[in-house]
Amino acid sequence: MNRTADEQLIYDALSQVVTPPCEIEPAVRLRLAAEGDRRPRALPRRTLLLAAALALFLIIGAAAAGVSGLWQHFWPGADIPYRAVTSPGVSQTAGDYTLTLEDVMADDSGIILLLSLSRADGGPIDPDARLSGHTVHASLLADGQSFGGGGMDNPVLSEDGTALFFCCQLEDHRLFAGETLSGKQLTFTADGVAIPLYSDNALGYQPEEAVSLAPLAELDIPEYDAGQAAADLAHTSIPLPLDDKFPQYRILGGAVTENGLGILLSGGTAQSGDLVCGGVLPEALVDTRTGQAYSLSGGDSVTLSDGTSGMLYTFRDCPLTAADLPWLELEVSYQVDKILSGAPFSLAFTADQSSALALDIQTSVDLDGMSLSLTELRLSALDISFTMDNGTDALSLLLDRGVAPVLTMADGSRISTAWQGGSGAANGPSSAHFQPVGDDGNRIFPDTADIASVSLAGQTVWTAP
Repeated sequence: MNRTADEQLIYDALSQVVTPPCEIEPAVRLRLAAEGDRRPRALPRRTLLLAAALALFLIIGAAAAGVSGLWQHFWPGADIPYRAVTSPGVSQTAGDYTLTLEDVMADDSGIILLLSLSRADGGPIDPDARLSGHTVHASLLADGQSFGGGGMDNPVLSEDGTALFFCCQLEDHRLFAGETLSGKQLTFTADGVAIPLYSDNALGYQPEEAVSLAPLAELDIPEYDAGQAAADLAHTSIPLPLDDKFPQYRILGGAVTENGLGILLSGGTAQSGDLVCGGVLPEALVDTRTGQAYSLSGGDSVTLSDGTSGMLYTFRDCPLTAADLPWLELEVSYQVDKILSGAPFSLAFTADQSSALALDIQTSVDLDGMSLSLTELRLSALDISFTMDNGTDALSLLLDRGVAPVLTMADGSRISTAWQGGSGAANGPSSAHFQPVGDDGNRIFPDTADIASVSLAGQTVWTAP
């Protein structure tokens, strides 16, 4: 949120006021109902100015904190520090849908986006609609570069059924030593709107019928090492269960690998009506004599002599060989999306409000005979991290010992943190990242202005001035 110089002065002054949390909208409605019959009266100019300042404070706080309740959909009861939230309010209509970026909370290495998706005509939205699936994807760009790993939480349907609220959480622990998302041009993109199809406990949509591998038993099944020419693997073409919709996908052959019996499936992307499939995965190799099912372990990409691309899949702890093929079946799942809209979204914004602090601490912490040389501490509502000069050995030690920072708040309460990851060089600087959690292990979002001190391994590393 951009403020004028006067607004900033008012904001800075009123930010020092400590008020108990409250739901603003119900309170305002009650007050209006109580005063509905009262006649207005003139107020002194000083009172009007103070009221205007308070109104501005409430507007700023309400917009930044997302008092619409969106955060509560994903973290019920969480106290979200309004100073850490930006409300871009950017929106785009593409095809039959409108996507709005409601709120953003960001620091140097992570970001949470709260979005709403609705139909452009205002009608009810399919609760199964998604911004990412098997073939459609959502991503975040920072100054044009892909940012972070993570993804979407399951969306929440609005009470009136006309909107879906999405929470997108992304992290990139490679950002440290002064890098930050603040000031970067951020762009959230989504390929469209789709319904990813899944069967229960499956990798995608799994037809009920399995495919007999008996035809492979009539062939000479070769041995195969990763990297060798794969021409000899293209022995046959066995149709899969959804051959009427996706005839492109077939069983092409088999091979004996160092990981056991492998089955070769064709790949690629195919479309049938409003269904788009990104490929077929084996769910399990089943021995019909015993009913034993062997789950997918891994796969190697191969290119056949005719240019056909395929994947040679192997199965976990599978003792079966080519001699067992007459009694084997393959269960498969299709990576299918039902496309509701193929019109892409692109929302550009900046995360210009953050309560993150970067602190030069230059201190040492003794842990199991190693002296951790801490050089920087970063505090935010999303992440507690510090930089060390001890390389990646220090990261391994922290992880192995389960050592994490503890926050002491101004009211004397203490907040634990949980390991989230780290990065760095073997013999150079490294950074360790931790997430604040409550007593129940659920994520919480501390206000950095209320952090009184930070300790690590029982030793205080920073105290607020």
